[in-house]
Amino acid sequence: MKHLYLFFLFGIMLALVRCKAYQQLQLESETTHRIPFEYVKGLIVIEANVQQQTTTNRFIFDTAAHTSKIEYELAERLQLPTTYKRTNGTAQGIRRTIEMTVIDSIFLESLPFYGIAAGKLQYDAKSYSPCVAPDGIIGANLIKLSNWKIDYQQQLLETSQNSLFPAENTKTHELDFKTSFRSGIPKIDIEIGGKLIKNVLFDVGYNGGLVVPKKYASLFPETASELYIDQSTSGIFGSNRDTLIVKELAVKLDDFNTNIPVQFSSLNKALLGSDFLEHFTIFLNYDTKKIILQPKEKVQIAAERNFIPGILNDSLWIVNRTTPNSILQIGDTLQTINGFRPKELFRSHCDYFLQISTLLNQDTLVIKTQHQKIIHLNQSKK
Repeated sequence: MKHLYLFFLFGIMLALVRCKAYQQLQLESETTHRIPFEYVKGLIVIEANVQQQTTTNRFIFDTAAHTSKIEYELAERLQLPTTYKRTNGTAQGIRRTIEMTVIDSIFLESLPFYGIAAGKLQYDAKSYSPCVAPDGIIGANLIKLSNWKIDYQQQLLETSQNSLFPAENTKTHELDFKTSFRSGIPKIDIEIGGKLIKNVLFDVGYNGGLVVPKKYASLFPETASELYIDQSTSGIFGSNRDTLIVKELAVKLDDFNTNIPVQFSSLNKALLGSDFLEHFTIFLNYDTKKIILQPKEKVQIAAERNFIPGILNDSLWIVNRTTPNSILQIGDTLQTINGFRPKELFRSHCDYFLQISTLLNQDTLVIKTQHQKIIHLNQSKK
């Protein structure tokens, strides 16, 4: 009888423990974590603690990065071993073999993520990514483990194991997305000029607008276009020359309609980036494969520039964007712009990236070529 009583008491205690554990698990699953971010040059930058270090590191939050990345020297200091190697590609069409490792823990504020695969990233010298987040990228292999709200206006991420929704009676647009078997990158279908374009990457790590492969431009022969030769966009592995056809077209996502300039790229990329997405609050729910867009302001895409200079060295500029009818060609070297050499305006590669728009926003640029020719470029936006 005594043993029966003890067994009964143990059963009650076990039930209470299980109930408490269940309540704790339920409470944790219902918790919404808030993660502030900086919005720098159209990129979401967050701080994280890696391997339970007390110091924080800066990462780009990138839904279209297949795996997370950690800067190579930081990985070595943290003694993260190489587990294997794999090929990694970028939107610029550049592929490199990188070493892969596993990060034991990544804390975003107080929220831990464990056992995250990451590439050991050696940035190209021309990459601008380390100018905003030198320590790496939080990629889709981590992001897919939770649901997210991205509030550009408040510069705040919220994340939860439960689906996240806007307030009731709020105007929203709902998109289905899919991911490939091994990837958490969201892919959506977009209607452009009445034509359905499939598998466009939902890419908050791209600071442009809407770009699709060049082959689709032929679907809109009656729409006027502008042509640009461009090498100004630089990813983690550097830049690649692109030919961009730009057309003003009707774009439809669910029942949201707008007219924006669409880029048709010879690099065969299909991306919807932050120049479009920043006008919404975004609810990215991986458990239901739904994206909810809550409009916050009118969508406006930055006007294309017909000229962008790069820095060849301290004393010379180089043409990184031009148009076919311009006197300037891609790769041309320039002595001065508005009387200045690069080192007289910018202290470093990153200073150029962060401040170049100040120069380009001037109405007119006076350019002196290597052959002493003076060219006046009107920079009024189209």
